[in-house]
Amino acid sequence: MLKSMRHKVLVFMSKHMIACDEAGFLISYKQDKRLGLKKWVQLKIHLLTCHLCRKYAIQIKQLEHQLAEYRISSIQEPCHHHLSEETRTKIQQAVKKEMDVK
Repeated sequence: MLKSMRHKVLVFMSKHMIACDEAGFLISYKQDKRLGLKKWVQLKIHLLTCHLCRKYAIQIKQLEHQLAEYRISSIQEPCHHHLSEETRTKIQQAVKKEMDVK
């Protein structure tokens, strides 16, 4: 009985488990769009078993939170950093030179 149940669990896991690279993609993807039920379940199962992907998911969530805070603060405090005309010209020349090389 126990062996049969274990076998069923292993078969289920092999059919529905995703690799870390797909999990990483889904973690990033769900920041912008909603996952379908199947992909959501696959990701949740993967995150239950993989501590590295769980850590990555936490880091992505923290990064998204920090970006949201930055967006709010940048709206409230306008940027007062301006490039000099000389620096602007140097950058334009460097970009043009790089574009001509390729």
